[in-house]
Amino acid sequence: MLQQGKAMIDLDSIYQSIRAQGGRITKVRRAILQVFASESCLLSQADLLARLEQSGLSPNRSTLFRELGFLVDRQILVRNSILGQDYYELPKDHHHHLVCLGCGTIRQVIMPNQLQVCEAGIKKDNDFEIVHHALEFYGYCAACQNESIDR
Repeated sequence: MLQQGKAMIDLDSIYQSIRAQGGRITKVRRAILQVFASESCLLSQADLLARLEQSGLSPNRSTLFRELGFLVDRQILVRNSILGQDYYELPKDHHHHLVCLGCGTIRQVIMPNQLQVCEAGIKKDNDFEIVHHALEFYGYCAACQNESIDR
């Protein structure tokens, strides 16, 4: 069991879930899940490939693409599209992202309960069952703000 942020990641439970859905735990799949369990940030396919290569595994891009699709389809991973780029992460407490337009850093941010109240109002006012939402804030991190001041 690995700790990610505040959440504990139980890889054995994830493996059991994959098997229960008729999947196998391949060497590549296991390595992918171990990378995500040890990271607390979003990873692009290129980021993941670099991490796998650091661990001595070099799957080709098409294999990695298929594996990510397999894990997303089974809700083992979550796909986030930010600025036209797909990023992946293990599902955890609902959160949103701060995206720096300067350096490209992406940080997680937990929103206060007011957003839940707003979502309930949207649901009620529109007779609409919300099953998912994504919210990203785009701007400039402190380092990029300081860099623009220094110019």
